[in-house]
Amino acid sequence: PNSDANQRIARISGHLNPPNLKMNEHGGGGSSLTSFHCRAKGAAPGFKVAILGAAGGIGQPLSMLMKINPLVSVLHLYDVVNTPGVTSDISHMDTAAVVCS
Repeated sequence: PNSDANQRIARISGHLNPPNLKMNEHGGGGSSLTSFHCRAKGAAPGFKVAILGAAGGIGQPLSMLMKINPLVSVLHLYDVVNTPGVTSDISHMDTAAVVCS
């Protein structure tokens, strides 16, 4: 049982602090994702995330969690109503991620 818990902790910590952001597709494709390709206006490397339904009851806390995630560099928020208010609220958080609507 203790070994299983240690494996879970190691897997979670691997997601929080990945050794690198490079993923190569095997075969003839040659597409790759590196930290160089995930940059936002000179910000720290990270992923671009879009949240659809950002003004809803689930979208607002999800937007906040994505904003504080160190792996996210650009956060796009979309909804049919009230997106400017949510975007304004989330953009005031002091993190490196850039918020757009």
